[in-house]
Amino acid sequence: MNDREFFNSLASKWDEICNHDEIKIRKIIELSKVEKGCKVLDVGTGTGVLVKYLLELLPETIKAVDLSENMIEIAKGKYNDERVEFVAGDIMEFHEGNFDYIFLYSVYPHFTDKEKLFSHLYKLLNENGKIIIAHSESKEKINNIHKKSDSVKDHLLPEGKITANIMSRYFQIDKIIDDEEMYFVSGILVTETDKG
Repeated sequence: MNDREFFNSLASKWDEICNHDEIKIRKIIELSKVEKGCKVLDVGTGTGVLVKYLLELLPETIKAVDLSENMIEIAKGKYNDERVEFVAGDIMEFHEGNFDYIFLYSVYPHFTDKEKLFSHLYKLLNENGKIIIAHSESKEKINNIHKKSDSVKDHLLPEGKITANIMSRYFQIDKIIDDEEMYFVSGILVTETDKG
């Protein structure tokens, strides 16, 4: 079973089996310092868990992408807001750029080639835009859950500093949190002229 089939099979019960702590999600959003009127890309949106919180910040647009058509259908049923567009598809084949923020909430372990992922997302982000990798659980808890399923047993969350090291080839690392409460790594797209 590939990733698409796996997540399609779980979509109808996803919101029941996944715990997304509202307090921690709000902390993730707060740490991200999302500005009003921005353009957001929500990678691996699933059933649109993050969309609710992002809408509260009054973005101009949110593009929410997921590999699973079934997840996207559930997400569409939750929101009726012209600022949000849901797209079923592989983010690696998505080429519409100019985002101010790119969120990967509860999806990062499912990308096997992380270097390729960041190289691709770099092209979709505006100058001084921010990329955020986040989980509302600890890396240990996420990895223990994944190890119990044959389909995702190899989809493990690396240490925050390892993620930051890969990201730093494309982004200036802004913040790393990797503790028993949550996982959060953010980076900013800074051009060579900005660095000067």
